[in-house]
Amino acid sequence: MPRLHDSGCTPVSGAEDLGTHVRYASQPIIDRTGRVVATELLFRWNRGDGHVGPELGGYGTAAVLSNALIDAELLTRTPAAEHPLGDLLVNMDARTLMSPIAETVTPDIGVIEVLETVPVDDALTRRLRELHGRGYRFALDDLQRLDDPRWALAPWVQFAKIDVADLDTARLSALVRQAHRLGLSVIAEKIEDEATLVRVRDAGADYFQGYAIARPTTTAVAALPGCDPRVIGQLLALARAGVEASSLAMLAGRHPAVVVRLTRIQALHAPQTLVQAETMEEVLQALPRALLTGWLTVLNLAATHGRDADLASQLREELAAGRRRLCEAASGQSPRAVDRATFFLCQQLLRMRLRLSSMAPIPGAEVTRLPIPATPPADTQGLAAA
Repeated sequence: MPRLHDSGCTPVSGAEDLGTHVRYASQPIIDRTGRVVATELLFRWNRGDGHVGPELGGYGTAAVLSNALIDAELLTRTPAAEHPLGDLLVNMDARTLMSPIAETVTPDIGVIEVLETVPVDDALTRRLRELHGRGYRFALDDLQRLDDPRWALAPWVQFAKIDVADLDTARLSALVRQAHRLGLSVIAEKIEDEATLVRVRDAGADYFQGYAIARPTTTAVAALPGCDPRVIGQLLALARAGVEASSLAMLAGRHPAVVVRLTRIQALHAPQTLVQAETMEEVLQALPRALLTGWLTVLNLAATHGRDADLASQLREELAAGRRRLCEAASGQSPRAVDRATFFLCQQLLRMRLRLSSMAPIPGAEVTRLPIPATPPADTQGLAAA
């Protein structure tokens, strides 16, 4: 079976918490033919590879979503044929699953992994059932027991991730049979060597993940300027209250650090409307309210970090000055015309300033990227549920 191998790059050490770059890691998942069908996103501290504990909860999930999908534009910048990714798998604990953050991992992006720490209760079951009804997909993470309470969630779950470390052949086979009996596809994870890979294939697993396939790859990217926490907090409160997009746009449109993130979110979820958006209001209208609230919750946790505060301030001042000039020159024109011109000006400012910012070197290391299979598969659409 074709396999991926480590890139051989020096591991990225990353910057300190408020350095110039942010980091995330990714690990591929392959099917029985060796195709990359999915990629798990993993949290990494920006200052190094220190211990990651379960207490991070929503922050860890928000950080990996923000760093990978917004700062790095993982799904919108790199052609899938060049770097196959498939579906993205994102870990969530109980509190995060119950929060608006869960709305951001839409079916077209990937699969929500229900962590082993998640207690199964009526509230969680209702939440999964409701999201499943809207097409959201789930995987049960780190299964090792036939009596794990999370098996009860099977009617709304598509994948069982079986932790094969320390599992004997009998227990492994029993877990695979139980998953298939419940209609779940099996992802065998923590496959450390070739012998284990052969064993889980023989047991009937559908997909494979672990060091025997490829180690996680850590990527560092230039961070976008930080958002003003007061602005993000106000936007989140207004969005939750159902305030119209036009009012949200009046606030968001004055802050380029917010504008760049919202336009990238639109590119991620509503790319067909991106070329048509001429104002901040149109960007916001393209995003369903639950999805927008989810992403504002993510930004509230992960994007109010203070990086490039001087650049953020400079961009706000330049945009404010430009808007004043536009208003002075737009005598007799409609407010919408001014909004279009202001939005265009903001886009131009961002292109110029962020291009220079992205050229800053990563302190002490190279960027590592997901290795490319020897023969990239033509079909990388993602996981297929049983």
